[in-house]
Amino acid sequence: MKAPERFSDSWDYLHEVAIKTAGGLSDFGEDDYSAGLRILLLSMDIDAHFSPGGREQAWDTVVVYLAARLYAQEGWKRYPEWKAFQLKAPILICGHPRTGTTVLHKLMSADPQFQGVQNWLAKAPQPRPPRDQWASNPAFQRAAQWLTNQRSGSPDIALAHIAMAEEVDEELEIQGGTMANNIFASIWYSAGYDAWWASRPERPEVMREFQILKLIGCHEPDKPYLLKNPASIGQLDYWFNEAPDVRVIWTHRDPLKAVPSIASTIHLYKTAHEGEGAEITRKILGPRELQKWAIMVDRGMATRARLKDRENQFFDLHHSQLHANPMKVIGEIYDHFGLVMSAEAEAAIAARIEYNPEGHGMHRYDMESFGLTPQMILERHAEYIEKFGLGRK
Repeated sequence: MKAPERFSDSWDYLHEVAIKTAGGLSDFGEDDYSAGLRILLLSMDIDAHFSPGGREQAWDTVVVYLAARLYAQEGWKRYPEWKAFQLKAPILICGHPRTGTTVLHKLMSADPQFQGVQNWLAKAPQPRPPRDQWASNPAFQRAAQWLTNQRSGSPDIALAHIAMAEEVDEELEIQGGTMANNIFASIWYSAGYDAWWASRPERPEVMREFQILKLIGCHEPDKPYLLKNPASIGQLDYWFNEAPDVRVIWTHRDPLKAVPSIASTIHLYKTAHEGEGAEITRKILGPRELQKWAIMVDRGMATRARLKDRENQFFDLHHSQLHANPMKVIGEIYDHFGLVMSAEAEAAIAARIEYNPEGHGMHRYDMESFGLTPQMILERHAEYIEKFGLGRK
């Protein structure tokens, strides 16, 4: 449905549209989201520089994530067995964005011994139905259309980050329903909302993430999760508390390449929503991303330092190694964590490598246009660079 004239005046209308989107479901659950949502809507009126088409896309995005609350709440009520699900030995791929997390996630997800969070289930949380039922599911159809609309706003997005409704996606998506999430500030300018988000603890969002993972996976209790979320590098304390046997793959890349790359990727999303308006805030985008992800990396290093006796639960992977020989690297990961790769899995991963959907096209960027200098990046990431030998890999 069409975006309102003023987002901050649309509270009732927004909820009506979300209910319709979710097929009449109407229970939004505990009111732990309204503060974030009200700040978000006000920021959309004050901060963003939406193009006409981008305004409609932004509205659809908020509707989709609000509707996800309805699906989750219905699922928790209808399938109480979710409470018994245990996150046993999940594999968590994380690290600074643009370090190969997506490529590795998509390749390893070809192994049927794992389960993941498909993009459409992140937007309509429910126990994962049989694969042959997805195409006829209205929630799947809506998720696929939403992605199509998003890509139409900026075809370059597909070069920077591929997302398909039927494929696994990062579990950051399932935090969207909290309305306290970095997603929104990453796809349009929202300074007021971003400041509020950065000032609050992340625990409620991560705890909700765990509950949704249990709901989605509850009918396959013996399949370990294969998950990916760059931001989890700053949330490892929560993961080791919830799943003490978690296995962490930490991806690395020279920050001189990774930092401007994430700034450029986010700029593509902002251009899709704001058109020429995205140029207004281009220069402040780089410093924002530099500081945000440096904080996450610092947290990850601090947690790892406290978990010296768990070092065998970490696997460090450098971006260049993955791209040079992905099958070799994946074999090393399996060996490190004591995993067995079946012939079926090896063939499926090899086929994905050959198909190479993540390698099509080229994502070009520079740091100066995003307000960055080499000195800024090297100084802020000095400890990280030294610890993991980056810039030499």
